Amino acid sequence: MTLLCLCRASTNTYSRAFCSIQHQGIKMESRRTVRAAVVTAAMALAVSVGGAGSAQAAEIEYWPGKDATVGSCKGWLNKRTSDGYVQAVAQSWGDDCAYWLERKRLGTGGYDWTRVSDYVVIHVAQSKTGFHWNGTDAGSRVCVSQNRTDTTVCGAGAW
Repeated sequence: MTLLCLCRASTNTYSRAFCSIQHQGIKMESRRTVRAAVVTAAMALAVSVGGAGSAQAAEIEYWPGKDATVGSCKGWLNKRTSDGYVQAVAQSWGDDCAYWLERKRLGTGGYDWTRVSDYVVIHVAQSKTGFHWNGTDAGSRVCVSQNRTDTTVCGAGAW
């Protein structure tokens, strides 16, 4: 949809604004349809922008039962459904907190829980890591630390 607005001088002593809106080859030129067409164009833009956001949001799911909480600090995992990658998310409601994502891999070339994201410090805020691989024989978990008490808690591994 294109919206083209032009100002044309009329034969009267004042000028009038006319808009030509072209959508699927249909042209509308009148002051009455301008207002309705502009509203329609704005709604179409909002739907197309909102649609992209909802598709992306629907692709990310909370992974229940993997939370870690200490004091007023809480961390949890999100999973991207398209590829199974995971993301750590943390929220602080008053304490200075730190959080990070860890991975453990089983089998040949395996390793114990190892930090794979940045160590992020937050205060009365929410923050997210990027998405990290969580494939075959690999598990992820979020760890949260309350800085005031130097207490760290890690959630259950997600496999």
